[in-house]
Amino acid sequence: MSMGSVGVSRIKKIGRSLGNNVARAGAGVAARLRAPFHVVLVGLDGSGKTTTLLRLRYGRYVNTTPTVAFNCEKIRCGGSSWLVWDVGGSERLRPLWRPYTRATDALIFVVDACSNADRLEEARLELQRLLKQQAAQCGVLGISKPPLLLLANKQDLPAAKSLNVLTHTLGLDDIKDQHPWVAASACAVTGEGLEQAYSALRKLLLVSRQKNKSRK
Repeated sequence: MSMGSVGVSRIKKIGRSLGNNVARAGAGVAARLRAPFHVVLVGLDGSGKTTTLLRLRYGRYVNTTPTVAFNCEKIRCGGSSWLVWDVGGSERLRPLWRPYTRATDALIFVVDACSNADRLEEARLELQRLLKQQAAQCGVLGISKPPLLLLANKQDLPAAKSLNVLTHTLGLDDIKDQHPWVAASACAVTGEGLEQAYSALRKLLLVSRQKNKSRK
């Protein structure tokens, strides 16, 4: 075998090796791009968090019981995959929101659109407390605040309040320049509005990430 043929053979071998490395690297990047968004579902007890999650997981209404700790499901909705942690909303479980929402990709706060004034005030206080905790945690970690989706559930009922009323009552109008958020109406029982809500959150997430990249 001539020296020329040995050189060509070696070059081909190196080329194949580089090609395999590039393919593996590309597969790794693709896998990261396909990785589900990590999102935490919170809200007062009875707001419909678990009903929402199971509706998306199984594609139908599932009768639920109050969550005593958390549920976790991987779902596909709004053009993306999501790993959703649904944390109980009773008063004794709300302290769990803080560790579960640490360094999450996004937050979903579910509110019962038919809530009376007292329950809406309770929801407002809990939401504002959560956002303050997020601001403090993100400041320590040196990361951006996770986008928030306010999901106004039970919109199929006659007593349901409009999105404008809910966002104003919960104080979101006052944080437009402080925390990225979007609001959407939905019905967890029928699934109406859930696809659009998650799609809106996905768009907000992508915009937020693009802004973060431009700052670096």
